Amino acid sequence: MRQPTALEQQQYQRLGELLDLARQRYLESGGDPRHSVGDLKGQNHLSDEERQELFRLGRQAFGAYFKDS
Repeated sequence: MRQPTALEQQQYQRLGELLDLARQRYLESGGDPRHSVGDLKGQNHLSDEERQELFRLGRQAFGAYFKDS
């Protein structure tokens, strides 16, 4: 397995930051700490710009595509 490049490491770090931010906002809004953050019933915990950045980074880092509901 190859080592990630510096750019990939930065992308992984930013992905982690965005996911941590979503989790923090979820918990601050009264979310159950035993459940995942999820985008349940339109309760977005990231701004539209943050969500788009998360999706873009996910595609770049993992080749993953997310349904943007």
